[in-house]
Amino acid sequence: MLTAFLTQFPSDAFELHRHHFIQNEQKLVRTLDEVTRAGGIVFHAVVHTNFKALIERRCRQLGIACCDLTGQFVDFLASSSGVAPQPDISRLHHVHAASYGVRIKAVEFTLEHDDGLGLDTIHKADIVLAGVSRTSKTPTSIYLAQQGFRVANVSLAINIPPPAQLLKLRQNVVGLTINAAQLVEIRTNRNASWRMGDNSYNDPEHVNHEILWCRRLFRDQGWPMINVTDQAIEETAVRCIDLLGLKSRQ
Repeated sequence: MLTAFLTQFPSDAFELHRHHFIQNEQKLVRTLDEVTRAGGIVFHAVVHTNFKALIERRCRQLGIACCDLTGQFVDFLASSSGVAPQPDISRLHHVHAASYGVRIKAVEFTLEHDDGLGLDTIHKADIVLAGVSRTSKTPTSIYLAQQGFRVANVSLAINIPPPAQLLKLRQNVVGLTINAAQLVEIRTNRNASWRMGDNSYNDPEHVNHEILWCRRLFRDQGWPMINVTDQAIEETAVRCIDLLGLKSRQ
């Protein structure tokens, strides 16, 4: 929430410091002393009424500006719904045993089907990501797995026929594409980290040809596409779920 607020100000206007697990008065006093020395202001998302009051009182004593990020929203929910709030911080970190098990199995499946592994059982995946090298397939797969989806990903190369197991799939496949110039930059940086010289892997003409070939393949297969250029993996993951009409498993 606070990160969203800060987008309305110049990027260098504020320096954000996060303090977690402040669960008693001693930790609160130490934290607010740090804020006082730094000349900062306080935003908090504490839910317990008594602790909210303690923060406000201490901030007044120290002359620190303080904003409660949850108070007015909790009041709004209570007054609009007629449901009385019951503060319980433990529920924030509660993980249902069944849900936890689903996510663990999803991560295991995804690791076993990374980068073309486990092709014989690829049809069991909830989501299959396909694309040329360096289109964020693996990190997106892992993120989706942490949400409870079994994901497989397959890397495509223009000179190598796509796996037959992949081509048999008509549902649950999403093709990832990217701007050619950005892909060239990513691959050039990768080559530099590996201490490799320039080659067809990061050659602009070859990369552009590779992406065009990949897009034709996706269209011929009837697979939806997502352009991941300048896109966070979280956004790519959400778009995959939406494109395939899957239900969130959070």
